[in-house]
Amino acid sequence: MQSVTTGSVLPIAEDAAGSLAGVAAVSLVAVVIQLVAAVGVYVWGSMALAAVFRKTDRPPGRAWVPVWNLWLLFELSGMKGWWAAVLVGGGILTVILSTVTSSLFAQSAQNAAFGGGGDASGALLAAAVVPVVLFLVFAAAAVILMLRMMGPLNRGFGRGSGFVVLGALLLPVWASVIGWGSATWQGVPRGGIPPTPFAAPPAAPVAAPATADTTAFAPPPAPAPAAPAPSLASPAPVAVPLQPGAPVPTNPWSPPPLAPATPAAAPIIAAPVAPPFDAAPAAETGVEEHTVLAAHRRPSATLRLPTGETVALTAAVIVLGRNPAPPTDEPGAQTVAIDDATRTVSKTHALLRRTDDGWNITDLSSTNGVLVGDSESEIPVGTPTPLAGRFLLGDAELTLDAGAR
Repeated sequence: MQSVTTGSVLPIAEDAAGSLAGVAAVSLVAVVIQLVAAVGVYVWGSMALAAVFRKTDRPPGRAWVPVWNLWLLFELSGMKGWWAAVLVGGGILTVILSTVTSSLFAQSAQNAAFGGGGDASGALLAAAVVPVVLFLVFAAAAVILMLRMMGPLNRGFGRGSGFVVLGALLLPVWASVIGWGSATWQGVPRGGIPPTPFAAPPAAPVAAPATADTTAFAPPPAPAPAAPAPSLASPAPVAVPLQPGAPVPTNPWSPPPLAPATPAAAPIIAAPVAPPFDAAPAAETGVEEHTVLAAHRRPSATLRLPTGETVALTAAVIVLGRNPAPPTDEPGAQTVAIDDATRTVSKTHALLRRTDDGWNITDLSSTNGVLVGDSESEIPVGTPTPLAGRFLLGDAELTLDAGAR
């Protein structure tokens, strides 16, 4: 009887061990397939994002760094980059909370099933439902945040609401269409950037300090020296000849006697001296009454950079940017590199041109646009706009001084 029982149990144990080995092998293959698929999707998305960053004049290498690639996308849309850290950190926190709550409810169900008290079915239901609810809440918040980011970002590429939904739900597909497609980066309009949550209100513009008038305390001007009045020349002294035998004056205080000389002529009154700057009549001097017009030189224009440095503008066409290059139709244009610590200035941002009517500026499809004067709206891309004085390239403030004649 014992031999029969032993013989019947061994095949069952062998079958169970074979089944467990098969399940383990299938699970291992499934895990490997999931890892390969995840790596493939990440490589695909990184390559597509690199193409997107290349179109926006951003370093394409950031597309391969987790969190940093999302950080750059938020910055391109005009939002704060730290929202990428909030998004990734929220996902990690959701996974941890779901795992902990599921384990706690499963432990409660196990205790209730083995006589520990409590509702075992309710605990099992909570262990299944609570993690799902947490994931749904996180997914809803993540989709809302991605929609807010994708709105201005797609407007910068000239795309509509369909691409906004595609980018929020399927980021690798959106990056492939934008990065490898025909879309071109036109920049995010400053007026179309959605407000970032918890953002500080914009600071009020600071008025320039008024110049103090110190003329009331200035000393009175010194009187100009009066021109000397013309005077008559004193007559020349007349020499009186001494008669023979005449006594010589012996006054010790008198001047010595003059030597004998011929009688002098009558004194002549000198003509009055003409006052200075009294022009003689043209008929008498023969000088033509003609004024020569001076040749007006072109004013020397300068550009004051955000660092306070002043650059002389020596050409009629000037290209501005972080590392500008002259356009193909203006190879002789002067390039002015702007040292911008905020990195809001594009590589080739704007173009200045001098005309007969003054200076104008053109936005060369920059990322953060061009603001002229105190205007709150950016100038149209590719349209020359008159310029005089202060203007903004992104957050960098510059001032054009056209010079004085």
